[in-house]
Amino acid sequence: MRLTRVPDLTGKTPAEAAAALRAAGLELGVIREIGPTGAMVVLEQSTLALTVAPVGTRVNLLVGRR
Repeated sequence: MRLTRVPDLTGKTPAEAAAALRAAGLELGVIREIGPTGAMVVLEQSTLALTVAPVGTRVNLLVGRR
């Protein structure tokens, strides 16, 4: 099993987070939005940043306004 380091996605836009996950060999899971619409950024992620996870792991995001 190949492992990869999970990037810190906090403060990134959903598009930036998706690109960072792809670059790390991870998959974007569910994106939940909270609060009013507008410029959304990642507030939380389901897999802790800077931990090691198997390649292909899905990472869910909670996004909201800055």
